[in-house]
Amino acid sequence: MTKSRKPWLDVVRAAAILCVVLCHSVEAFYRPVLLGQLQVSFPLWNIENLLFTVGRIGVPLFLATTGALMLPRDYPDVSAFYKKSLLPLFLTTEIWIFCNYIFYCLVEHKTFDISRLILEMLFLKASSLSHMWYMPVILGCYVALPFISRLLQASTNLRQYSLLYILGIVIFFMIPTANVFFKEAITVMPGLSPQFDTGLWGSCYSFYIITGYLISKHQLLDRFKSQSLLFGIILAFVLNSTGQYYLYSHHYYQSTWLYWYTDFAIFLIGIFTFELLRRRYHHKTIIKFAPVIEYISRCSFGVYIIHKPILVVLQKCFNHFTTAPVRIQMPALFFTSLFVSLILLYPFKSVWKKAGSLLFHIK
Repeated sequence: MTKSRKPWLDVVRAAAILCVVLCHSVEAFYRPVLLGQLQVSFPLWNIENLLFTVGRIGVPLFLATTGALMLPRDYPDVSAFYKKSLLPLFLTTEIWIFCNYIFYCLVEHKTFDISRLILEMLFLKASSLSHMWYMPVILGCYVALPFISRLLQASTNLRQYSLLYILGIVIFFMIPTANVFFKEAITVMPGLSPQFDTGLWGSCYSFYIITGYLISKHQLLDRFKSQSLLFGIILAFVLNSTGQYYLYSHHYYQSTWLYWYTDFAIFLIGIFTFELLRRRYHHKTIIKFAPVIEYISRCSFGVYIIHKPILVVLQKCFNHFTTAPVRIQMPALFFTSLFVSLILLYPFKSVWKKAGSLLFHIK
């Protein structure tokens, strides 16, 4: 890997994009189950639940990586950061919102609606392809990054933020997780609605970013042994899966939020995984398959952008030309969409570098 890069963050970023592609490959089959539109056997449910949960780790890893990379930096000129980092990301996002809408109209045989396209490009309506929800999230985070960085780096004692951090975890993760059950399963108790004004605190996404910074820069989780973190991951997965199966088996289909990033178990699994990867690779100068890992890492944004349209086309082909069982189709979707994405991005990384930077944020 090149000397200017941090190899362990390349590992994290590569793992993150693999998880995201896995998540969307499984979601094509698992979402009807979550919504009560399809019943599956207990063994198949366990497989889909496991793979989908692993897939959900991707976004927490990406956000934590953003914190580890961006928050330790100095930002003497915020406008320069906006011009160098925020504006290119915004332009890339706008290009792909437009392209995705055209793709959506062609593939789904929808009438082109200029008003809808404008609303999508202004971030006033959800994008036609669901994976693009992440782009306005990360753009919003980028707007605030220089100021959060200054606040954290100017603090000589980060312990003074302990109360704010703990309350944030309670409000942004623990209460939303409890509310999943209060919505249908435990109706004797109303949903919890915190009356604190948390507008200045950010959101669950900012907590992933800040936690990534605290882990990378200040070794937030160093007091815990790796075995304890691994046990925490397993316990969080088992408890979350038990809760999800309880909802599924009792036909409570109104919420799928136990898999969203506000879920406390997803938060713990993602953050603990980030820390374990840091410990495993932080001090390593030589990593197996380093060129492959770096390539996937550099192309991770591009893979995120194009893998979903590829998945849509593949799934339509699968529906028409195969009756293979789901356990075969899921890995087929995953590997095919991943490899096709990486192959398509190769010329943009090696030859058409300016186009690669503009269209796919390849650095």
